[in-house]
Amino acid sequence: MLNRIEAKIMDYLFEKCHGKKTVLITPKEVLHFLMPKHELTAKQLDGHMKNLALDGYIDIFNSDNKGQLVYVVTLKLRGEAWRRERQEIRKKRMRSVGWKVALTLLGFAITFTLWQIFG
Repeated sequence: MLNRIEAKIMDYLFEKCHGKKTVLITPKEVLHFLMPKHELTAKQLDGHMKNLALDGYIDIFNSDNKGQLVYVVTLKLRGEAWRRERQEIRKKRMRSVGWKVALTLLGFAITFTLWQIFG
């Protein structure tokens, strides 16, 4: 299971790689995408990218373009199915929230009824 930062990075990579075999992405682009909510250093980003590669979402290696670090990213099979996996996670989360709300309302109704009878 990916943490929130890795999930956001995968969202970005999925959009960039959609329909392409391999893309070149600078760390600055990814950091800029994450910037308002998550402030990372380049070293932390590199660690997250390696984790995504270890989890089987992407193939990645570093390259140099005019003295600037560039990630060469290719989505693996699991990475290509990212959108579907993300939707399943959201469905499970919503079912869980719905179930908790229903139990809370049921508990409230029982408590209110008992309070009316014995109160």
